[in-house]
Amino acid sequence: MAGKNEKSMIQKFVGQCRAAGLKVTPQRLVIFRALSRDTSHPSPDTLHRKIKRSHPTISLATVYTTLEAFTRHGIIARVTPLHETVRFDPMTTPHHHVVCVRCKKVANLHDPEFDALTIPEHVRRRNTVLGLSVSVNVLCPDCRIMAAKD
Repeated sequence: MAGKNEKSMIQKFVGQCRAAGLKVTPQRLVIFRALSRDTSHPSPDTLHRKIKRSHPTISLATVYTTLEAFTRHGIIARVTPLHETVRFDPMTTPHHHVVCVRCKKVANLHDPEFDALTIPEHVRRRNTVLGLSVSVNVLCPDCRIMAAKD
């Protein structure tokens, strides 16, 4: 994340925390900053391992509870496609994902054709629609090569 863009994201984050009644603590800031810099949609465990390098006293429980609080207040989004563990995304605006079904990598997908999809009337009539997100399940290039070797 470039300097100016990071500053803007941090300012937005601080505003969202204040609006939600959350204090902007050093731990919350470091967790959000680490998540914002990681485009892989990391699990809490992965994020904790990265943060622990520079902040050795931060606990895994702190990372989990902070991510859950951020999710509850709409600061980040939960992404759990085909995974046994929860994954998180700092981007809360509507977008889609490409998911490798083998290694579980997740990448953002921005496509106006997917954005234009409509939800069928029978679904809208029977449910309260909260949003639409498309997951494209793939074998990523690395896994495709590994699969060819198997």
